[in-house]
Amino acid sequence: MKKPFIRRLLAVDPAHMITLHQEAIEQLELMRTAVEASEQASDGIRDTLNNMAETHWEEYLDVIHMICMHDENLAAVMKKHGFKMNDNEPADAERQFYGSRLLLLSLLLGLIRRHRRFAYFYGLKTNPMGDYIKESIAMERENVAGMIGMVQNMI
Repeated sequence: MKKPFIRRLLAVDPAHMITLHQEAIEQLELMRTAVEASEQASDGIRDTLNNMAETHWEEYLDVIHMICMHDENLAAVMKKHGFKMNDNEPADAERQFYGSRLLLLSLLLGLIRRHRRFAYFYGLKTNPMGDYIKESIAMERENVAGMIGMVQNMI
C-alpha cells in the first residue's frame, strides 16, 4: 500500500531569507532610481529608463516568488490578494506607467522599508517581544501584498 504524500514544513533559514529580502530591496532601489531619473529625461532616454524600471519590477516579482516559496504565510497572503506568483504575462506585452510618478516613488519607498523590516526580524536570534514581532510580520505581509498590487496596477 502506498503512503500518501505529506508535505512537511521546512525550517526557514534566516540567513537565506535575509539575503532574499536584501535582493528585493536592491531591485526596488534600482527601479526607484530609474523612475526618478526618467522624470528629468527627454523622450528617448525616458523610454529607456522606463524599460529599465519595468525590468527591475519583473526581477523584484521573481524575488517575491522565491520568498513565497520559503514563506508560506506570505504566499497565502499574496494568493488572498489575487496574485499568482507563477503566472507571467507574455514578454512582448507593452507596459506603461499610469498615475502619479510621486505615488509610484512613495510606494517603492514603502516596499523598501518593509523589506528592511523583514530582514531585521529575520536577523533577530531571540527576543522577549516574540508575540509582537509575529503580529508585526503578519501585518507587514498584508501591507506588502497590498502595495505590490498598487504598483502592479500602475504599471
